[in-house]
Amino acid sequence: MQYIVASDIFGKTAHLSHFTRQLQGASTMVDPYQGQLQAVMSEQQQYDVFMTKCGHDHYHKKLNIIVSRIAKPTTIIGFSAGGAAAWRSQAAVKNPLIKKLIAFYPNQVRHHLDLVANVQCEFIFAKQEAHFDVDPIATRLAQQANVTCQLVEHGHGFMNPLSKCFDSVAYQQYSKYLSVENNRLLITEFPTM
Repeated sequence: MQYIVASDIFGKTAHLSHFTRQLQGASTMVDPYQGQLQAVMSEQQQYDVFMTKCGHDHYHKKLNIIVSRIAKPTTIIGFSAGGAAAWRSQAAVKNPLIKKLIAFYPNQVRHHLDLVANVQCEFIFAKQEAHFDVDPIATRLAQQANVTCQLVEHGHGFMNPLSKCFDSVAYQQYSKYLSVENNRLLITEFPTM
């Protein structure tokens, strides 16, 4: 199994690079800043940089190019803005080699609820968000046959140490989950005799 890891607004970081290397299989990291490390700053400052240097639509278009070139079975793991861009890309590109999308706290999907899940999609939402009610978003998405949604007690950004809501226990839990999920997908994709 191959992976595409779509970063959040912080882009390529040492932590995300480490996370990506731990995945079993080839992996590609996609970020809004062409792989350039960003200075450490507050989340609001980083969001402002993201909107100035890239923005949601450009990130989505960038990911479309990468997703259209997938030539082997691939799982996309997206964080926040990356998860929302991946949701949009799986709908736009419709590459049959995308086997699954796992999106952590992809808030911007709330603006793209009319899209169809062409692949198995799993959304892991923070139960509470500052700017909108998560429940109706998750409920609407989960009505699609290929979509599952989890609402977790952790805050937005719980997988990123640069986030004020980082939760090391949850990070370990979901890293282990992704490892188990990887093994399950490998067995499904390449069944044993």
